[in-house]
Amino acid sequence: MNIYSLGALLKEEEKIQLKNKYQVIHWGVSSNDIQTQLKINWIELEIHPKMIEDFDMQVLELLLSQNSKQDIKVFMIRFQSIDILKHEHMIKYMDQIAKKLHKYKIKLWIYPKEYQSYKLFVPLFQKMKSQHISLVFNPSYVYLNRASVISSYKAFKKYIGCVVAEDVISKGYPELIGYGKASLIELFKYLIKSNYQGDLMLDLKFDTYLEKLKKNQQGFFKILHKKDIDAYQLLKKRLKIDEKKDVQLIDIFDNQYEVLSIVFNLR
Repeated sequence: MNIYSLGALLKEEEKIQLKNKYQVIHWGVSSNDIQTQLKINWIELEIHPKMIEDFDMQVLELLLSQNSKQDIKVFMIRFQSIDILKHEHMIKYMDQIAKKLHKYKIKLWIYPKEYQSYKLFVPLFQKMKSQHISLVFNPSYVYLNRASVISSYKAFKKYIGCVVAEDVISKGYPELIGYGKASLIELFKYLIKSNYQGDLMLDLKFDTYLEKLKKNQQGFFKILHKKDIDAYQLLKKRLKIDEKKDVQLIDIFDNQYEVLSIVFNLR
């Protein structure tokens, strides 16, 4: 089992520091932000309707060429719109992508966006000829769409190859694993019990929320932001950060990798 992360807002030296501490980390990049000196193992690619309409493989081929010296293990596809799934050439196009990636022994993942229902992707998996394709399952998306995380996982289990370790609270704000509403602890217990053989993804979205909490700690009107002040202090406590220091993104990443390493015995 490996942990895949983009960590787009982390500095490269911070990524190296984390990789040295947690060998299971596989750093990746978005196809829109491919410039990096870091060793990467996966690429996120968004598919647009025009690409399917023209049966365009140029972007994929360019990414493979540019990263020929990298040890790319996964291409993760995201669809710009859900209507793409209805395109008449969709199945053939995705089969060609899977076939090309399999030639390089690269896995293909499909990661629905928050507003894209998982059940809409089932016909795609059922009709594709390739067996080298998996679904990325995000429990926080399921929770935010008012569905049962465990029931949804069981329903799509046969297609899932990666589970996103992301927790949220009721307003959609990010939360540390196990402290939110997305049933992560219950899901992790089920994964262990059922001998889950897939991978994990750490897809943290704390940057904007963290800046909001920090901003509301200061100023004349901070008394109006008591909830944010309390939330920030609680975050510090859970991360075991000194009261006089600010929480940094790397602190959260470090903590969450540690949690996953302990839960899934990845040391």
